[in-house]
Amino acid sequence: MSDLESEQPTNGGVAPSPRRSALLRFVPGHPLISGFTVALGVILAVALSATVASLSTVLISIFLGLFLALGLDPAVRALERRGIRRSLGIAIVAVAFLVLMIVILLVVVPATVRQFVTALQAAPDAIAAMQSSDWYRSLEASLGIDLGVVIEESIRSATDLSSFLAISGGVLRAGFGIVGAISSFVMVVVLTLYFVSSLAVMKTALANLVPAYRRRRFSDLVEQITGSVGAVVAGGITLSTINALVVLVLQIVIGSSVPALMAIAAFFITLVPLIGSLIFLLIGSIGALFISPWAALAFLVLYFLYIQVEAYFVTPRVMGRAVAVPAVLVIIGAMVGATLMGLLGALVAIPITASILIIIRQVVVPRQNALTIAPDA
Repeated sequence: MSDLESEQPTNGGVAPSPRRSALLRFVPGHPLISGFTVALGVILAVALSATVASLSTVLISIFLGLFLALGLDPAVRALERRGIRRSLGIAIVAVAFLVLMIVILLVVVPATVRQFVTALQAAPDAIAAMQSSDWYRSLEASLGIDLGVVIEESIRSATDLSSFLAISGGVLRAGFGIVGAISSFVMVVVLTLYFVSSLAVMKTALANLVPAYRRRRFSDLVEQITGSVGAVVAGGITLSTINALVVLVLQIVIGSSVPALMAIAAFFITLVPLIGSLIFLLIGSIGALFISPWAALAFLVLYFLYIQVEAYFVTPRVMGRAVAVPAVLVIIGAMVGATLMGLLGALVAIPITASILIIIRQVVVPRQNALTIAPDA
C-alpha cells in the first residue's frame, strides 16, 4: 500500500472536521463514567482535607519538632568539629535540651504564673494610681473622653465568667485544651530528640528516593537547606534569648512587678524577625505606663537603643552563617505565615523562605543561565 493510500481517511471515507476534533478534546466519550470519576475524585479530596484538618495538631507538633531538631543540629556539628563523636555530641545536646525543658517546667513556668497572679491582684491599685496621676488627667482632657469608663468596661468584659466560658468553649473544653497542650509539649520534646538522633539517617533515606545520577547533587542541596534552616532557627532562638534577658534587666531597673512575665513575652514575640522587637517596644512601653511615665520613657529609650545594637552588631554575628534573606521577604513571609498558622507560622516562614531562596539560587538560576539558545532557533 502506498503512502498516499495509507493517509486516506478510514472513517467511511469521511475525514473528521477540525471543529469536531477540537470538541472531542473537552467532551468525554463516556460522560457518565467521566462524571462519576470526577465526583469520586472530589469526594476523596474533601476526605483528605478533613483528615489533614483533624491531624493538624499532630502535624504542627511534627513540624515544630523537626525545626527544633534542625536548630539543635548546629550545636551537634560544633561538637563534632571539636573532635567529639557525633553519637556523643547528640547525647550531650539531648541531655542539655532535656535539662532546659525541665528547668522551664519547674522554675520558669511557676514563676511566670505567680507573677501573672500578682499582676492581676495588683491591677486595680495600679489602675487607680494611674488614673490619679497628672499626665493621665491631661491625656483624658485632651481626648475629651472618660478613659476610666472605657478601662472599667474592658476589665469587666475580660474578667466576666460568661465571656471566658464563651471564648474557651466551656470548662470541659478548656480542661481538654490544657491537657492537649501538655501532651503536645511532651510530644514535641520526644520528636525533637528523635529527629536530632536520626537526622543523618533521614537525609540518606530521602536521597535514596532520587535517581542515582542526581543523588550527589540532591544531597548537597539538602545539606545546604538543612544547614541554613538550622542556622536560622538557632540564631533566632539565640537572639530572642538575648532579647528576653535584656528585657528582664530593664524591667527590674524600672521597678516592674512582673519582670519574668515580660521577659517571656519578649522571647516569644521577638522570635518573629525585624518586626517582633518593634512590636514588643510598643507593648513594653504601654506596660511600663502602669509604673510611671518616666519608667515608660526610660524603657522606650533604652530598649530602642538595644534594638539598634541588635540590628547592627548582634544579629550579623549570630546570623552570619545563615542564608541572607531580604528584609521585604522576611516581612512578607512572617505576615503570610502568621495569617495561615499564627505565631508558629510566622516562625517557620523565615526558614522556609530561606530554603526556597537556596533552591532558586542553586537550581533555577543555573538552569536558566544554561539556556543560551532560544528553543525556536
